[in-house]
Amino acid sequence: MFWGRALQRKCSSVLRVHASLSRWPPRAEAKMKKQEFLAPGTDKKISLEKTARKAGALVFGVADPDQFTAAPEGRRPRDLLPGAKSVIVIGGAKPRAGDWASPKFQHMELSSTNDRITAIAMKLSHTIEREFGYYAVTTPPGVDEGQQPFLSISLAAELAGCGTKSLAGTILSPDHGFVYLAVVITTLPLPFDKPLDTPVCPAKPCIDMYEETGYTPCTAVCDASSGGCLSGKIDNGQWQDRYYDAARCTARVYNHWIPSFQKILADSLDEPDKETRRMKVNSSLFTRTLWSMTYANISQGQCFECIRVCPVDAETRKLG
Repeated sequence: MFWGRALQRKCSSVLRVHASLSRWPPRAEAKMKKQEFLAPGTDKKISLEKTARKAGALVFGVADPDQFTAAPEGRRPRDLLPGAKSVIVIGGAKPRAGDWASPKFQHMELSSTNDRITAIAMKLSHTIEREFGYYAVTTPPGVDEGQQPFLSISLAAELAGCGTKSLAGTILSPDHGFVYLAVVITTLPLPFDKPLDTPVCPAKPCIDMYEETGYTPCTAVCDASSGGCLSGKIDNGQWQDRYYDAARCTARVYNHWIPSFQKILADSLDEPDKETRRMKVNSSLFTRTLWSMTYANISQGQCFECIRVCPVDAETRKLG
């Protein structure tokens, strides 16, 4: 009796297997026909985007490495990775509503830095090499020789359709406003995204304010003619005669971190008086600078006023 039932179950199982096999070719054929309409590499692109967004990325796009003609030689995708076929751009880790509400902006060096978005880029690089078998390089967010970036991440973001430049040069996503960005250069061929047709900056509220007052929210809080960093004219909804004093902005933003460390160190070494030199080295400014270097590989949150008043994605800066 036992063997009879066992044999019956086995035969039933075999019949179910063969029945399913008889239906398999049409299903596979239908799947193949559906994939014929997709660009090569679409499945891998979808998989990478899902991985990035699950890890916390808010924006994702792919740029064509052949389109980096505006970048100087030596700082194009294939200069970092020969044979590069795709440039992946991700963005996220932006300040939260509580960060904007806090009067102590210094904490943002820890709570919202590009370290977190760079970590996601590293995860994508590992996935591309281990699962897909292609080379991948995460572009460093810092600078190379001559204080020049290894690759223009902002240019990559524009070419990948992740946003457009603001008046201050920061990339703004139409859906998420200011985000930190990271780039992965890879030999994996992927379908490319296109640059946005409409600039994110100036936004409609900025245009309306300019027509009424001659200022936008950002130029009002950081007017170049009054010691600020920004100015420009809006004509037919587009920036004209735009001006951004990058040197002045850098001097204000990087009051701590590496530039501050270099200035204080040089000043301390030149100080002939031993007690004064000791006081400078143990000052709160120097201590604060060392902490900022410890928190992140790039200092954050030391101005941010142009982004604070930017109307793009302003609703996420407040609750209720």
